[in-house]
Order: sequence, then structure tokens, then C-alpha cells
Amino acid sequence: MFFSTRRIVHALSYEIILLIMIAIALSYIFHLPMQVTGTLGIAMAVTSVIWNMLFNYYFEKIEAKHQLKRSMKVRIAHAIGFEGGLMLITIPMVAYALQINLWQAILIDLSLTLCILVYTFIFQWCYDQIEMKMGIRPEYAKS
Repeated sequence: MFFSTRRIVHALSYEIILLIMIAIALSYIFHLPMQVTGTLGIAMAVTSVIWNMLFNYYFEKIEAKHQLKRSMKVRIAHAIGFEGGLMLITIPMVAYALQINLWQAILIDLSLTLCILVYTFIFQWCYDQIEMKMGIRPEYAKS
């Protein structure tokens, strides 16, 4: 099911943690008010929640079809695929919110994406561990 409770909890927990980190970091780094960075963060979070559910739905279909284990290689592919796709969607948002050109937005979004890539990997690994301990991790995804 596309909108399962499991997917919603996963996406929202991922985004809430990330939203707080991004709003604070961007406000500090670019000396912008939290209203600007928070609004940008919320717009990116909403976009990311939708992308998260879509991407993970199809990623898990591929995992099931090919009976993939969530190895380091699969987890890295997941993180790169998720963040790469999201970056293509969010560059225009960054340019508009920060009132910068597309090239500057690409550089900022790329920098954010590289940081978020690490966060995504760590979050996914931790989430997998929690699901495994709770016994709700899909059978095909067990290591």
C-alpha cells in the first residue's frame, strides 16, 4: 500500500528531524531570519515527504522483485537515488526563497544534499534497526 502507516511514520520522522536541522543551519550560515529558512525548510519538507513516499514505494518494489538484502551497497544506492531526485525538484525552491540565481541555488542545494546524504544514510540505517527490533521490517529487507 502506498500510504501505509509505516511509510507515513517513516517519512514524517525523517522530515521533522531534518527540518529542524536545516532551518537552524541555514539561518546561522546565511544570516537569514528563521522565517525565511523555516519557510524554505517546510516547502522542501512537504516536497520531500511526497518524494520520500513515492521513492520508497518503488524502491521497495524493486527490492522485493529482485529479493535484495539491505546491504551497504543497496543502502548507498537508496541514499543517492533519493537525494539526487529530490535535488532536481528543490533547486528552484532554493533559488526563489533565497533570491539567488539558479547556479547559486545548484551550489547551495548540492552542499545541502551532500550533508543530507550522510543524514539519510544514518537515518535509514537507524530506522532499519528499529524496524528489525520491533519485528516490522519487511522480510525481503532483512540483512
